[in-house]
Amino acid sequence: MKQYKFSQLPYEANDYGSLQEKINTCTDQVRQAASADEIFDIISRYDDMMQDAVLAAEMAYIRSTLDCTDQFYAEAAQKEAVGFASLLTSPYYEALLHSPFLPQLEEHFGPEFRPRLEKEFRIHAAGQEFMAREQELVNQFQQKKAMLQIDFRGSKHSEGELYVFFDDPDRQIRLESRKALAQTVLAQKDDFAAILLELISLRDQIAKANGFDNYLEYANATYDRRVYGEAEMTAFCEQVKKDLVPLLQILQEEQRQTLGVDKMMVYDLGVRFADGNARPAGDAAYLTEASKAMYDALSPAFGEFFRGMVETESLDVAASPNKVAGMGFCTGIMKKDYYPFVFGNCNGTQTDVAVFTHEIGHSWQAQLTSQHVQTSILADMALDAVEIPSKTMELFTYPYAENFFGRDADKFRQGHFRSALQEIASYCSIHELNTWIYTHPGASFEELTAAQILIEQAYNPNLDYGELDTYHQQGADLMRSMAVYMFPRYVISYSLSEMCAMDLFARMQHDPAGAWEAYEKLCASGGSRSYPDTLAQAGLEPAYAEGSVKKVVEFAKEYLKL
Repeated sequence: MKQYKFSQLPYEANDYGSLQEKINTCTDQVRQAASADEIFDIISRYDDMMQDAVLAAEMAYIRSTLDCTDQFYAEAAQKEAVGFASLLTSPYYEALLHSPFLPQLEEHFGPEFRPRLEKEFRIHAAGQEFMAREQELVNQFQQKKAMLQIDFRGSKHSEGELYVFFDDPDRQIRLESRKALAQTVLAQKDDFAAILLELISLRDQIAKANGFDNYLEYANATYDRRVYGEAEMTAFCEQVKKDLVPLLQILQEEQRQTLGVDKMMVYDLGVRFADGNARPAGDAAYLTEASKAMYDALSPAFGEFFRGMVETESLDVAASPNKVAGMGFCTGIMKKDYYPFVFGNCNGTQTDVAVFTHEIGHSWQAQLTSQHVQTSILADMALDAVEIPSKTMELFTYPYAENFFGRDADKFRQGHFRSALQEIASYCSIHELNTWIYTHPGASFEELTAAQILIEQAYNPNLDYGELDTYHQQGADLMRSMAVYMFPRYVISYSLSEMCAMDLFARMQHDPAGAWEAYEKLCASGGSRSYPDTLAQAGLEPAYAEGSVKKVVEFAKEYLKL
């Protein structure tokens, strides 16, 4: 791998006019190619060119999230996002699809090559002006959310800094901190609501400009949901309601008794123990150092890779009030010899470790994929598999929890496992909301909020907002939802991936070596296979298969000794 320091990498903005000309040249060359070998060379040059462009765009985005007050990178990230969205690439993919040498390309790159070309051609055929505006609004939302300043108990806090109070053992602090955030968000309701309504309209226009009936179909095509779709995902959500929600209600009653409260309120859900959740034994630097031994133990190659990330500054999870709040991410920089970049914003809660191990799981998958996949179009796993490496890594690191939490290690394992089950239902709830939104693209913000509340009740029937209800009814929680604003139709992949992660974790209990081997096979396959075939590499069935949720519930009861 290349030796560098991320902070010292020079940023040079992309010239999108010039880049478009180069894409057009590659397109013409594909059309005029006289042999498959010529096209292999064109694909290689196209990939190198686009990887350089992606590196510049990712650098601007990463630096803008590391410091939201940096106006230069805020503007640069906006320009890069809009520039990429404006590129017309579909003729290039169309030229490859119509090439007389396509059979040779398929033989070389594998069976997923043609479907990926077809997808890229279909989803980028038109509507670039809508896509560019969508990126502008997404960046506006993220910047606006990151810059929130919340007055709480005499001090100003960013949203990220406030999260630590959400899980405070003191119930009044939990309530007041959430109330303070809701009030701050609602003070800017006009702006947040307007952004969401325009995003919904734009996405509907993007879908129709590209020949889809609605955004649901467009998103499913974008996310490589080919041999399955709405019917399977709807059936999966119904399984969750039927088989998982009753278990979650039992766990919630157990939690109520543990906390010693008369009734569970929404602001109690994040606290698993009366004396508070597990707390990491140190800050981001401590977690990073403690991770080295853990990754060495999981795999020597993994340990070496992780140390390389640290040495190249490809990991920044230290707390900062100027960082984007409420998310971690791993950017899969596919340029050769560069490490992926992992972002986090540690706030002293158990979530720090979950986010840390989650994103490192993504980075290891990107590394293994880069060693086996031959072209950029096959670099990204099918969306509903992409979170399996990260969700599995969260669970696989349980034996090393003492490294991070000391005597709180078991509290972490017990709390995290329960949270993972709850997330399956929560993300299905958001998925249903996004389904409703894009089948009602003309709905008002008030109608969106009402739909959110109704759908939410199906997944947590006893949820009580108490004093926060008036804020919830006005859309305070909806306006903070990155899953709705930034990642529509994405988050059910977390639910589906958690199902597969639970399967691998169950295997790890009796066959650690076999589970790890299956995990790395899945990671290495990247986007070279369809979703079902990717899972087959690890001996997994599609997460939406009939009976899958019941199987996970049975394992959960066994693991939790219920």
